[in-house]
Amino acid sequence: MKFFGQIILLINWFAALCLLGAYLSQFISPANSWIFAFLGLTFPILVLVNVAFVIYWAFSFNSNIAYSAIALLIGFWHIPRFIQFGTVKTNEHNNKCINIVDFNTKNFGAYDEVKYDTSVFFSALRNLNPDIICFQEFVNFKTEIEKPVFIGLFKEYKNFFKHNVDENSTEPTGLSVSIFSRFPIVHSGFIERINGGGNYTIFADLKIDEDTIRVVNTHLKSIAFDKLDYETVEEIEENDNETDIRWYHFKHIAHKLKNAFVARSRQAEMIKNKLEKSKYKVILCGDFNDSPASYSYKTIRGKMKDAFIESGSGFSSTYIGKMPSFRIDYILCDKSFEVFNYKPSAMNFGDHLMLSATIKLK
Repeated sequence: MKFFGQIILLINWFAALCLLGAYLSQFISPANSWIFAFLGLTFPILVLVNVAFVIYWAFSFNSNIAYSAIALLIGFWHIPRFIQFGTVKTNEHNNKCINIVDFNTKNFGAYDEVKYDTSVFFSALRNLNPDIICFQEFVNFKTEIEKPVFIGLFKEYKNFFKHNVDENSTEPTGLSVSIFSRFPIVHSGFIERINGGGNYTIFADLKIDEDTIRVVNTHLKSIAFDKLDYETVEEIEENDNETDIRWYHFKHIAHKLKNAFVARSRQAEMIKNKLEKSKYKVILCGDFNDSPASYSYKTIRGKMKDAFIESGSGFSSTYIGKMPSFRIDYILCDKSFEVFNYKPSAMNFGDHLMLSATIKLK
């Protein structure tokens, strides 16, 4: 029994150290040391494991409770990034209150085998009544699934100003990241385009009454998992002892994760540098492909407000695909703005929730 207790204690020490390492993931660039990025990715799991140890030692009336308890207390301020209680709402409608929508469309289900009812998407948008829409993975491959959505979208929002969207085509296309705005765009361009495949960042300066606001839309480097990678992850999650999970596949996944961590850190640093030079206040939306415990999130966010933290409720999941559920999509804004009505909405296609919030300008 004593030996069993020592094993439990060793595991507890390891879990507490891993949690401390996860805290450091925000401060250490994956380009310098990628192991902390992996720990940051597992932050919610590490928190739950250490909470379990606290409960275990509490029932045992054992002083070993201190290891996990101290580790949890050191990083207690991280918790609100993952879970919130009580949405902050407003019914105020005026020129200072801007409705924002952010959505990784996954190309509107271009690769989905099942056809879906497009009215769900359009009904959700109408209910949200957006003033600004930021899309990622917004490319028209002209499939029978997505073509009606693009035609309907450009028809319904024909009076919106658009950036990084080809409006000259008879069948409208986008360049993966696009901004739709009810307000005039006075200037626009790229923040960065380090990576290919549409993983880049654009901006549009919007004239809102007497103010000019810079809206940034970003899609940080994707991991680019293939079918075999997803199958391997599912086998690990199911803990299927009868399935031979080859070590090669696991290393392949780890290699992809490492490369993506490093690529995103470089994007994040460039975005941060450009934001610091902006002469306008910023609203930033996008798919970071990284959790709130990541270096990319902390680097880009800086002193900006996070819409989920300001007015969200519940667990902060935005990715609903085959990988474990995380919050990887964000709406951030200048610290002087107020944020209300944060809401994640599920569509009947894709692997991301559509996010919305009301931002009150000051």
